[in-house]
Amino acid sequence: MRLSRDNRLMAFSLFLWGLGDGLFFYIKPLYLKELGADPVAIGSILSLAFLANGLTHVPAGYLADRFGRKQLLVAGWVLGVLAAAIMYFARTLDLFVVGLVGYMFTGFVIAPINAYASEARGEQSLQRALTLVSAGFWGGTVLSPALGGWIGKTFGLRTVFGVAVVAFVASTFALLLLKPQPVTPPTTGESRYRPLFRNRRFLGFLGLVFVALAAMQLGIPFLPNFVAEVRGLDVSRIGLLGTVNSLGVVALNLTFGQRLPRRGFMIGQALLALSLLLILSTTGLGWLGLAYFFQAGWNLSRSMAAAQVGRVVEKQELGLAYGILETVTATTTILAPLTAGFLYARSPALPFQISLGLIAATLPVVWWLAPRRDAHSVASGELRVASDG
Repeated sequence: MRLSRDNRLMAFSLFLWGLGDGLFFYIKPLYLKELGADPVAIGSILSLAFLANGLTHVPAGYLADRFGRKQLLVAGWVLGVLAAAIMYFARTLDLFVVGLVGYMFTGFVIAPINAYASEARGEQSLQRALTLVSAGFWGGTVLSPALGGWIGKTFGLRTVFGVAVVAFVASTFALLLLKPQPVTPPTTGESRYRPLFRNRRFLGFLGLVFVALAAMQLGIPFLPNFVAEVRGLDVSRIGLLGTVNSLGVVALNLTFGQRLPRRGFMIGQALLALSLLLILSTTGLGWLGLAYFFQAGWNLSRSMAAAQVGRVVEKQELGLAYGILETVTATTTILAPLTAGFLYARSPALPFQISLGLIAATLPVVWWLAPRRDAHSVASGELRVASDG
């Protein structure tokens, strides 16, 4: 089944944003190093940036539920353009970090995006709508990492950020065409969020997601540095590997987007573990490309976590529920770069080895504890349970 009109527009806007984001996403740690940051400083800066991201999700989800999702989306897009411009004009590490933190701050749009796409999906399944809209973003990043690597090698890494600003502006214009969604009122006589915080499956699943995604995230932040410093690849080839990763995200979302969320989440874990095995054991560009392809397991697991939460809660709770999920996810991306920076300074292979071991430990936990049926929520004093077929 095709995406609805508004979800097609959302996917197109995300495609353009992904085009710009992919230009610099994979070379960001390399540019930080060029500006004078050592591995520990790089890890600390990335953690600070993700902290700015993590603090925004719950307030953004709440505001989206109360005042409308499109308003939050437009604000995030505009702030993202301004932050990217700061990164481009920055000539010092301190000013660049200000722009980077500002750019990551705009990650608060993730919860409103998921809530908007969930509401606009029509008859399409929730997991299919979310994975297809997400694939729009990653489709934009298919060619841009290789292009960003070429621009960085030919014209300097700073130029990459200027080109990204142009793509972000185009994405913003596309976003403005979305239709506003009406605000869903809470159930009569009930607090809007009281049922959400009584929903044991929702709360338990959040804890499970934190443990599993933290194990996965540890092996991600220093991958560009590892393949550059240990495997000897230059920035243009790292950009090419980034393109392969984006192809992996699109392919996995399209292939497994109809899977039940629990199964899709576990598939993502297994693929990322395979990616880490390849990173640690191979040196050829083709094998490293396969590793980057399977690294997309992180994105698949993240999308499937959102799909599971969307099946747990009521429509009027979607924004805050997704905001809480993104806060949990962001917490893993705050802690992992800092931890990985210290591990990488001790031994470049150590973050990947520990991440691999933790994934192996958490996979059976997810198999055992993740909901096997359609999740439920408490609404109007009744228990709602549906089959997971």
